[in-house]
Amino acid sequence: MPLLPASGLTPGSLFTCLGLFAVLTAVFAVRASRGMPGFERPLRLWAAALSCVAVAAVGYLARPWLAGPLSYLVPNLAVLSAVAVMGMSFATLQGGRPRRARWNWALVLLTMAALLGAQTWRAPYAVLAAVAAAGLGLLLLHGALLFLPQLRVRPRALPETWVLASLLVVAASFMLRAVSSGADLWKNHGPWGGHPMLVVGVVFVTSCSLAFFSMLHERQRTALQHSYQRDSLTGLYARGVFFEKAQAALQLANVGDAFAVVMLDLDHFKRINDTHGHLVGDKVIAHAARLLNSSIRLNDLAGRYGGEEFCLLLNDCDAERAHRFVQRVLHRTEQPLSLRDGRSLPFSFSAGFVIFRMEDQAPPLEQLLERADQALLQAKALGRNQAVQACSDSAGLCPVR
Repeated sequence: MPLLPASGLTPGSLFTCLGLFAVLTAVFAVRASRGMPGFERPLRLWAAALSCVAVAAVGYLARPWLAGPLSYLVPNLAVLSAVAVMGMSFATLQGGRPRRARWNWALVLLTMAALLGAQTWRAPYAVLAAVAAAGLGLLLLHGALLFLPQLRVRPRALPETWVLASLLVVAASFMLRAVSSGADLWKNHGPWGGHPMLVVGVVFVTSCSLAFFSMLHERQRTALQHSYQRDSLTGLYARGVFFEKAQAALQLANVGDAFAVVMLDLDHFKRINDTHGHLVGDKVIAHAARLLNSSIRLNDLAGRYGGEEFCLLLNDCDAERAHRFVQRVLHRTEQPLSLRDGRSLPFSFSAGFVIFRMEDQAPPLEQLLERADQALLQAKALGRNQAVQACSDSAGLCPVR
């Protein structure tokens, strides 16, 4: 019987279309994984999920020619596995492998065990349908729980919102199917025949596929933007990007706002490279960058100026706060860097900084960096591992208070 009047759309034709869509999407995901470094795992998981959808479609089409429990168990196992792997793919795309995603397989095993038990005891078809629908509903609800943390991070992200809404709506539909199995609501009548959940499933698979690739595109765009903006070794802003963001912050500041521009340089870095090699030198630079990045606030800026030099823009920072900041950084360098071979490598910073309050026009960032750099050179001349402040009213130097 057609699902829509005069449309010729039968369950068989819908299963055929779903299977073809799943196969083509799985092939596309596999091919895309070969050309998208960093996204191989979520793409391959999505290909596996859509492969399970294709197996389920073939299994349901072949049910009239299959005999025994396998005619019901195999398609349902494929559907449950598809939902479980979809959840893992979304979770991996969101940036990790949360342990809660493993509960998907526990729900799959419990549902299949219940179905096998019902088949063994020759339970009515309504019981089998209720068990399968309940298992799918719980899997979908668990997938929605996995999505909530990502939605808190990006509350206005349309693809994530769409997937969460789809999970909740389809989960509610399957739970209703489980509760009302065998009732008049699900009997074969009306334009939808007896297959409302088939239509729900097809819409769910296609919409989630579109949302998945939309999220994948956004993650790839963010990764490319990050690689352009960030220094590959330290993860701090590249020099040019730091200049752009710092100058923009100064242009947006209000009159009277206080800022500190800080220049830092690793002491005796050439000696470290000559003694321990450039690989160890890179480790020292990366470790120093992590130390600085963990010391600043969210509204501050940190960049790699070049080589072993770093530059910072500290917002809402007067001389006293800047002094406390650089002293805290110098104190943290008293803990040596532990190398893989068990050795401890001591390192230290020299720092120079300048404090200024915003007036009618933002001062050129290059001028501020030059004055901070002069203070840095003075700190090195005084013996290193210390900080010097540039006077706010001239290009000279004054002692750190």
